[in-house]
Amino acid sequence: MKHLLICFAILITTLVSAQDETHQNLLVTDSTWAKEVFKFPIGFAQDIPYSGFEEAQFPKGWGTKDSPTFWSYAFVWHIEGEIDINEHTLENDLQLYFDGLMAMNINGNIENGILKTNVLLVKTNTSYKGKLKTFDRLKTKEIITLNVTVEEHYCKEKNTTLLLFRFSPKSFDDSIWNELNTIILKNNVCY
Repeated sequence: MKHLLICFAILITTLVSAQDETHQNLLVTDSTWAKEVFKFPIGFAQDIPYSGFEEAQFPKGWGTKDSPTFWSYAFVWHIEGEIDINEHTLENDLQLYFDGLMAMNINGNIENGILKTNVLLVKTNTSYKGKLKTFDRLKTKEIITLNVTVEEHYCKEKNTTLLLFRFSPKSFDDSIWNELNTIILKNNVCY
């Protein structure tokens, strides 16, 4: 257990060192949620080809297996320019993201041999919805399936693309999705 805590502390230290604190507060969430900001290219996902940053927000208990908010969180990608988004692009980006996140070792290096992430998204009228299956190296050391939604917003005034991702292993009809769906972009993100 002590070794696991040390490994987790090193991983968090590595992630925090890659954070860029100059970009924050794009999302409206409960004040108890924790925030992290990463600049692109993200340290564990260097092949995602964007310039900009990610703001991730986590509810209390998201990292505790028995918590109703386990692995339930949201992040927004603030991407410079207008990008062409479709199911394939998002599936590929999420695979790169989670493969990198789950393959990072205690030294902050990417290890080969971790099971690959599978992502399937379907476009709805205004967003994307689907499932992501990955190896949870951070918490359970087991395969985990996360339900995911993605909203795309283009800010013409700033020439930026915003992608809002919400994740949870709970089914879309679970009450956690009521809370996740209240997470929105702040009104002034395009101005």
